Amino acid sequence: MMMMMRAAPCAALAIFLALTAAHAQQPQNDAPTNTPVTTLIPGADEASLAGSARASKLIGSNVYQGDTSIGTIEDVLVDLDHGALRAFVLSVGGFLGIGNKLVAVPISQIRLGTEAKFTTELTREQLTNAPAFNPSKLK
Repeated sequence: MMMMMRAAPCAALAIFLALTAAHAQQPQNDAPTNTPVTTLIPGADEASLAGSARASKLIGSNVYQGDTSIGTIEDVLVDLDHGALRAFVLSVGGFLGIGNKLVAVPISQIRLGTEAKFTTELTREQLTNAPAFNPSKLK
């Protein structure tokens, strides 16, 4: 009787190992049978987007008047009705992030020069005296 009790688990283990080995020997074909098809979106090809820049790369860029840095791009505002850029939000004044304020500057007031240098004709005083931008007033 004791011998049968020991033989049952051994037999179950032998069957399990045999099934596992048989399953492992069967070739597995995980390769997809269909090649995915890609369709270009008009206007989103490399040539159309070549002169573009990502907003995440613009944020943190300095804005200069002449050779003097007068602010840093903190954010970009997009017109939701027309899908166009509306303004840059600049951080102006302050020192090392203390005492600064945010000012919205229309896109038309900022120029992108050579070597990706942002410039404006606005003065530091104009930006410092401009009303503070309040992001909570947006949609």
